[in-house]
Amino acid sequence: MLVSGAQAADLGDYQEPGFEPPAAPSSIWTGPYLGFETGASQTVTDVTAGGKSKDLSRVDAAFGLFGGYNWQVSRIVLGVEGGATYLGGREKGTHPTLGTVETGAKWTASAKARAGIPLGNFMPYLSAGLAATEHSLKANGKERTSVSVGPVIGGGLEVAFRDNWRLRADYTLTGIIDDKANYGGTSVERASGNQRFMIGVSRAF
Repeated sequence: MLVSGAQAADLGDYQEPGFEPPAAPSSIWTGPYLGFETGASQTVTDVTAGGKSKDLSRVDAAFGLFGGYNWQVSRIVLGVEGGATYLGGREKGTHPTLGTVETGAKWTASAKARAGIPLGNFMPYLSAGLAATEHSLKANGKERTSVSVGPVIGGGLEVAFRDNWRLRADYTLTGIIDDKANYGGTSVERASGNQRFMIGVSRAF
């Protein structure tokens, strides 16, 4: 009994084996990212003067930078994104009242919220926000350039690859300007919008 008691004392206090639940796998979509995009841009401007209107359209190559941050909330990825894009040059045309006019938009900068549904390495998403866009109109010897703030909406599909690289196809529609001004003694109304389809490559950090 003495030997048995000594051996029991040597064992020390009994401890139940601990259990640690495995860590939840982190989402491949969360965190910051930065990227570059290029594609095609179309700016359409409706110019109205003297009761007559004319649509002027210009298609250009476009390119820009974008960056943002994503959070995964349950089965949805929410994010914020900012970007700046070069839209192209100006279009020259003939208006029934004004004669020769030139119009176009060169650049836009936007801030958007995004929401996507991850499906493995693929994520379709929608976006909406505000964009500040430069726009110009030259008519009757007078040129007016302004920067206006309008809505921007879009959507696309993003694919995640190894080493945190991502590829996406993105469509964006931007409302640029809707105003009325005097050009060489003629009241002119202009309403303009831009749509673009871009292919982008980004790196997550």
